[in-house]
Amino acid sequence: MCEGRVQGTYAAKIGNCRSCEFYLSVQRDIQTRDLPPSEHPSKVLDLVLDRTAALELEIERRMQVEATLRQVNSKLNLLSSITCHDMLNKIHTLGLLTDLLSQTYYQDPVLLGYLQTLDQQIQDLTEMIVFTHDYQDIGVQAPIWQQIHQVIAGVQELVHSVPIEVDPGLGLYEIYADPLISRVFYNLVDNAIRHGGQVHQIQVCGVELAEGLVVVWEDDGVGVLQTEKEKIFKKGHGKNTGLGLFLVREILSITRIEIQETGTFGAGARFEITVPKDSYRLVNSGSN
Repeated sequence: MCEGRVQGTYAAKIGNCRSCEFYLSVQRDIQTRDLPPSEHPSKVLDLVLDRTAALELEIERRMQVEATLRQVNSKLNLLSSITCHDMLNKIHTLGLLTDLLSQTYYQDPVLLGYLQTLDQQIQDLTEMIVFTHDYQDIGVQAPIWQQIHQVIAGVQELVHSVPIEVDPGLGLYEIYADPLISRVFYNLVDNAIRHGGQVHQIQVCGVELAEGLVVVWEDDGVGVLQTEKEKIFKKGHGKNTGLGLFLVREILSITRIEIQETGTFGAGARFEITVPKDSYRLVNSGSN
């Protein structure tokens, strides 16, 4: 009410507020009014001041906790990055050793079989470490507003084997999502390439429904079996790391965005990404 004339960390310097000339002038004005004690506005003024002080103190404490969590996450991510780097170096050394052994004992089919199995395990482990490293920042940074078509355009620059056709209408919207949202679409492309058979094209469009904005992602591959539609989002399911679509759902869920597979097996995969009404808006509108 005093427009900031009283300075301090939260209104807790509540003594400063109550000695402020503005506060005293309001109290003097109240005293001149002929009102019963039970209806005295001064009680309301004191109540507002007390609750404002408590609220601002709570806000400050939460900000301190958030700052501490950010610092802890930063240190953990640094430790994770260093550990991943060291592990990859060790695995690379193991890979070189298996190559040398294969060249030395190339006439021993039994031993070569063991070495080939070991080499495959090394490759799988390498892929898992790299994949996990890419996703260590999930939820670390606050969600932001992002334009869908720009995110997908960035993914298309990384993947050239399959063209992605995006409905121009999607350019009208932006969604509130984790900064790793680009990994969602990259994983969907990667999933199509790895498991879709002969995928020649991916189409993306959007439609507003009662439940929110539905972003539809379709390819022309083999599709997903009815019995697998929910399993593909479970941790460890499928080939390779078994983490791709599991992490896709995890990233989207941070801002309550849902994803499900609704395609027909034999006609291609179809993923429907449902963005709730408070998590999307028209570009430059600043509101839903």
